[in-house]
Amino acid sequence: MKIRRIGRLSTVVLIIGGLLAGAHMAATLAFTGPQTPLKDSLQPELNKYFLGPLDQGWSLFAPGVYSQDEYFLMRGCLSSETVCAKGASGGAVFSDWQNVTEQEMESARFNIFSNRGTKQSKVVNARFWMAADKLSSEQSKMAQGNHIAGQPVFGVDLNSPAAAEKYGAADLNTLMNYQRLEDVAVGFASLKALELWGGKASLVEVRMRRDPVVPFEQRNDAVDKPESSFIYIGWRDVMKFDDSAMAAWK
Repeated sequence: MKIRRIGRLSTVVLIIGGLLAGAHMAATLAFTGPQTPLKDSLQPELNKYFLGPLDQGWSLFAPGVYSQDEYFLMRGCLSSETVCAKGASGGAVFSDWQNVTEQEMESARFNIFSNRGTKQSKVVNARFWMAADKLSSEQSKMAQGNHIAGQPVFGVDLNSPAAAEKYGAADLNTLMNYQRLEDVAVGFASLKALELWGGKASLVEVRMRRDPVVPFEQRNDAVDKPESSFIYIGWRDVMKFDDSAMAAWK
């Protein structure tokens, strides 16, 4: 009797495992396949499944290796939202710009055993940049604007029926992917603000910066230093986190 039960349990486990493996293979084919109306409708869920907030980038191993330095910069408004909205002339106190990447790398300098915590800002920059680069010029202007007190970046809740009416499936997928990675960036900046200023910051502003690296063969040439490129995220509300998230951050 016991052997039969074990056999039945093993069969159930194999069936469940086969279904999960089949579902994963089907999702992989959909995610890597050509763009179709069906894929457009599934893309938001596929992104959630395959693209974590800090998913791995493989450019280091690609033919086009990294050719720039990436930096995550942020600052905070250390006054209430009401005062912040009035600007410096209205009494708002703004912090200096913080180069979070340089702060992280300082702790990793000469440390071959540094953990992933010293590389978070660079990963956020890389993933966010790709999403922001797909926005239209009008959408980029909207994203660079200030959106506080829960105001939607693109004028509508992207998960609402109104968004589906306003935007086509492909555009909506682009905006949702951008919003997901902006939320990661703003959340990261919010955690850094809490670390630096406690609960004083009510708003954060973010800049992603890329500095081109002079090719090795041109390192001794008398050329002007390449200019930095920026992508901006306007002022956003500082995100709130529960105790477990704060414990993980610390």
